Amino acid sequence: MLLTHDPATTADRLASGTLVCPSSHCGGQLGPWGHARPRVVRLGAGRDEAHTPRRARCRSCRRTQVLFPTRSYPRRADAVETVGAALLGAASGLGHRRVAKLVGRPATTVRGWLRRARTNADAVRSDATVATCLLDPMAAPFDPRPSPLGDMLDAVGRATQAWVLRLGPVAAPWQLAVALTNAAILAPVPRPRWLGST
Repeated sequence: MLLTHDPATTADRLASGTLVCPSSHCGGQLGPWGHARPRVVRLGAGRDEAHTPRRARCRSCRRTQVLFPTRSYPRRADAVETVGAALLGAASGLGHRRVAKLVGRPATTVRGWLRRARTNADAVRSDATVATCLLDPMAAPFDPRPSPLGDMLDAVGRATQAWVLRLGPVAAPWQLAVALTNAAILAPVPRPRWLGST
């Protein structure tokens, strides 16, 4: 899966043959390979958005990749802004039931998000800290938060801010956060994007 915060530009790069395979040690060219199954993203307030992600195939290793927009986390139906609001609510001390009321989602869904985010918090915080240092070596030092979830959200926020300061705003903040963290906040197994790049 290849996360993209700008589907139109990614589709242009795919068509022109300038999109590089994300598989480790490959570096081949990706070419168009149809579409993945249709998906629906719940935007909140009863609004849904349907989309059909593009699929690409590497001309070297022959692996296929889904070009997944960062409007939602992979394998999740809710918009990243909804998940982000839930994470911020939990980091401020609210329980999962109150957070669920805040974002208008079932308590079991929100509890699942929070469990996954707390499980991945240390790995995501470490990777986001490296991203911040690489993007802005003069970034202010981190202030410890009362919880690992708060530390992670602070680190991701600082990495997003460092990206915007260095490269400009390219997407909504939560969508950029998904791209920067490789969707690791809610991933079954977080895969660092920045660790090891120093």
